[in-house]
Amino acid sequence: MAGNAQGTGRSAVTTAGKQGKVNGSQATATKSVVKRTLTTKDLIVFGMIFMVPIAPFSIIASVASVSHGMPAIAYLIAMVAMLFTALSFGMMVPLFPSSGSIYIYASHEMNDGVGFIVGWLMILQYLITPAIMLLMAANALHEYLPHVPVWAWCVGFLVIITAIAMRGMGATVLVDKLALAAELIVLALFFVFGVIYVCRHPQIAHFSGTAFFNPAKFDMGAMMSAVSLCALSYVGFGSIVTLDDQCVRPKKAPGKAMIIIVLILGFLYMSMSFLTMCMDPSGNILQANQNSGFYEVAGLAGKWLGVVCAVANALALGLFTSLSGMTAISSLMYTMAVDGGLPKFLTKFDKKTNVPVGATLFTAIVNLVLIFVFIFMGQNTAAKVSNFGALSTYCMLNIVVIWGLGIKARGYRGRSFWRTILCPLIGAIVTFVIFVSLGWTVWIVGLIWTALGIVYYLVWTKGMHRTMDLERKVA
Repeated sequence: MAGNAQGTGRSAVTTAGKQGKVNGSQATATKSVVKRTLTTKDLIVFGMIFMVPIAPFSIIASVASVSHGMPAIAYLIAMVAMLFTALSFGMMVPLFPSSGSIYIYASHEMNDGVGFIVGWLMILQYLITPAIMLLMAANALHEYLPHVPVWAWCVGFLVIITAIAMRGMGATVLVDKLALAAELIVLALFFVFGVIYVCRHPQIAHFSGTAFFNPAKFDMGAMMSAVSLCALSYVGFGSIVTLDDQCVRPKKAPGKAMIIIVLILGFLYMSMSFLTMCMDPSGNILQANQNSGFYEVAGLAGKWLGVVCAVANALALGLFTSLSGMTAISSLMYTMAVDGGLPKFLTKFDKKTNVPVGATLFTAIVNLVLIFVFIFMGQNTAAKVSNFGALSTYCMLNIVVIWGLGIKARGYRGRSFWRTILCPLIGAIVTFVIFVSLGWTVWIVGLIWTALGIVYYLVWTKGMHRTMDLERKVA
């Protein structure tokens, strides 16, 4: 989160008020009043902070259990799906550099109704992400400070990030880069001391190819279920697009940054998963406690290392990532409200701090409620609910590229068949397969949310005769 870091998404998209459509179809251009200061490097830092290089610490144990001891390959499959989706983002961003991202693309290439539902699903993803990150952070700390309730950690972190978000300039480029550096240092410590542990204890730990892929235990259904869980570690790369209005090169920087982020973090996620299984080949430690199993495995190399990993991950998720999530969803809801798709109170904007105040406060209140809901549901189920929104919109993004740039436009500006049809088709299929593997509980929650969105859209546009102006024209 460079630039203003947590302040980048928070400064969000300050757009001038929009006029109604002409004959219900012509969109009025918006004027950005936010300075364009973010470079590709800034976006990479923002995305990596949002996605968290050490994010798998919280769920490796769960992924390992569900995948029958093969978390590394689960992360590989998820990375492939995200790479194809990142390529689709790269096709659309030059045409529509907008903080509304996928819902803008769907609105323009299809219609406002489809675009709104896509935006509604994006809200599901981003709105609940802070609460999930807070819960993961609290679980990490609760393992070492069991007398402090999980909900107390969550609420405490929520108060802090809301206060920072409302200040606007609470984070700087230096703070963000230092935070990212600290996470990478902790990850490096785990790699170094983890390898040393395996080398020194060959009788109970060893490097083996089965830690990556074990054909005797492989089950496609179980593996895709694991992929649907570890996808949470990847989906944050799309948040970069919410900062398009602040990019120095809005037509190129986001797409390039997303591909770089997915490749770098994919390699890190697979490597730490592989090493974890080498340290605990039987998987007994990981399966014993899926909320804190990883920290216990790290503690094999030294109890201090387990504590360091837990505290680092708690701070990363509880402060930086949850704060990034809050800024991303505030930016998205502000943009949709300006476009007429959400209530007007979400357009309240503080020009002094560059903060969408209405959307930020609303996000904080909703996440306060969600904290207690997710404690009851469990962090794995909560993570998959977030992935329902992410994976459905990513699948839709690939379909939009196929329809808008491949079929309807017969190839965009001479782009080849593989860029406009084949790659997005592969991305759509892989993403949909992961999406289907989320499970019935998650599907029920997601479909209820989708149905509420459809009802809201019909009441808002047909019942209340409100006009949505989602087909934004961007210079």
